[in-house]
Amino acid sequence: MRYALGIDGGATKTLAVVGDETGRVLGVGLGGPTNYQMTGLKVAMQNLDEAVGAALSMAGLPIDAISHAVFGMAGADFPIDFENFTKGISSLYPGLSFDLTNDTWVGFRAGTAASYGGVVIAGTGANYAAAAPDGRKVTGRGMGYEWGGAGGAGLLIRDAVHYAFRSHDGTGPKTALEEAVLKILDFPSYDALSLYMYENQARFSQIFTKAAQIVPALFQLALEGDAVAQDILIKTGTAMGEIIGGLMKSLGMGQIPADVVLVGSMFTKGVCPLMTSALKIACQRSVPLAEFKVVEMEPAGGAYLMALEAMGILGNKESEPGEACPDAQARAVRQTVRQRTVETLAEKMRALGA
Repeated sequence: MRYALGIDGGATKTLAVVGDETGRVLGVGLGGPTNYQMTGLKVAMQNLDEAVGAALSMAGLPIDAISHAVFGMAGADFPIDFENFTKGISSLYPGLSFDLTNDTWVGFRAGTAASYGGVVIAGTGANYAAAAPDGRKVTGRGMGYEWGGAGGAGLLIRDAVHYAFRSHDGTGPKTALEEAVLKILDFPSYDALSLYMYENQARFSQIFTKAAQIVPALFQLALEGDAVAQDILIKTGTAMGEIIGGLMKSLGMGQIPADVVLVGSMFTKGVCPLMTSALKIACQRSVPLAEFKVVEMEPAGGAYLMALEAMGILGNKESEPGEACPDAQARAVRQTVRQRTVETLAEKMRALGA
């Protein structure tokens, strides 16, 4: 029996998945953030090793038992990032056969068995990627608003605070965000919050745990009818849809059916659907036949399936339009492997309490 390892390394946490060649997940492990652009490479590798070690321990396997691994890492954006991650991973696990990719691609595989389409990541940060039927791929820069990006908790927090100040100062429409932001961040007044932001260059990194709670509050207020909160979600979703739609259209998918996978807490935990609805409308202006799928498993499960693919076990790849349909037995095996991964990963996550 051969075994595979899949990792989804993000800006908030890292999840590792270990399983056998049949798609059966044997172990999962959680660690801290591994986006080394935020943590530094040393801390990122420590957190990675924590997650991998926990998954191997649950599976009862040593690292030497792994035939192949796929590391999907947030922060793997430029050639220097791939170089740094490769050095760090090779140092941690000498001799391990592995592939390194941006975390968008493991998210894509977690949501679809197709070989082409698009993916939107929207959690702590946001990123985009698209793959064409002819194999061409493009990955977003993933660096934030100034690089042409949109979405993610950071930008929603920024917009919420912006309009909370304007509501308080009488320079914008009144919004319940005014009271919510001050309460969540635990400041007595907007003058006090303003001074804190001045002293910290408008960054909330020192109180990010508190600031992160602005995001669910924003979704809740939008659900309750707050027009400003609704506008923020619609504006954000529209920009996200324009980005992924533009990437897909540039690769020739403007007139063909294609999956768009939605990954991250903005899609799975946001109680108001306005952002997702706006994203779909904006995307379909460029790709009218786009079909949207929220991931059916943790993205680390997608990395694990990619590792199985690299091992020659194509259990999660379906035939594409225009391709010859595989024989019924092969197709059934492929579907079975993917479904087994979905089910056993969910079981292991429940056992982990996640």
